[in-house]
Amino acid sequence: MKKFFIAGLTLLVIIFLSACSKDNKKNDNKPFNETCEAVTLQGLTTQIDGDISYEQFEDTAKLNEYVACITECSENTPNDVNCIMNCLDASGMMPAGGTFSLSLKFTNLTATQITYTIVPGTWFFPGSDDYQPMLIAVPVTIIIEAYETIDITIPVFCLNVSKSAPDFASTYTMCDVVGSGCLTEIVKILKTKDIINLNYSQITQIQDIIWDCTDGEDVDFDYLKSLPSL
Repeated sequence: MKKFFIAGLTLLVIIFLSACSKDNKKNDNKPFNETCEAVTLQGLTTQIDGDISYEQFEDTAKLNEYVACITECSENTPNDVNCIMNCLDASGMMPAGGTFSLSLKFTNLTATQITYTIVPGTWFFPGSDDYQPMLIAVPVTIIIEAYETIDITIPVFCLNVSKSAPDFASTYTMCDVVGSGCLTEIVKILKTKDIINLNYSQITQIQDIIWDCTDGEDVDFDYLKSLPSL
């Protein structure tokens, strides 16, 4: 069943990215070009990739419905990203707080419990240049018992519209908080907003604004400031 899900998820990624296009209105923003300073994890190791299938679709009928939905989108409306996202929403796969998800496996190497928070602005550098860097905009706190390993998924936004979103073949390194001007301002604003409870339209608008920033285009900070606060 996992292979079936992966095929569907890969198709979703291909369709989603084929629908991404933007006007190139340049201003003084600089395109995203940060160097990854890998986060130091005291007492922890982590493995990061785009394969979130381990916690999805225990219901085979639901899986079949989801794959049929994205296949129909691919065949009938290949340039309609709303069709794809509606399939995600109906399946329960829509990430809360981002446009995609990453899978993180944390292992506690110590004899004591560790509590660790991934802070907003932390970004993820891909192991292959084919994939987009990713950014987390909501805090995620995890608790790992002594000598245990846990798997979690986290919501993330994409940082390069011209490259692939995470999938089962992608791997990532967790990097320190972003330092680029417009991304820093975006994260500062979003930290005060109720991102988890935003709807699909609001989340995708945030994604477009982040892409504007990383492409060096005009950034609509006013829209971000207008979002519901925590």
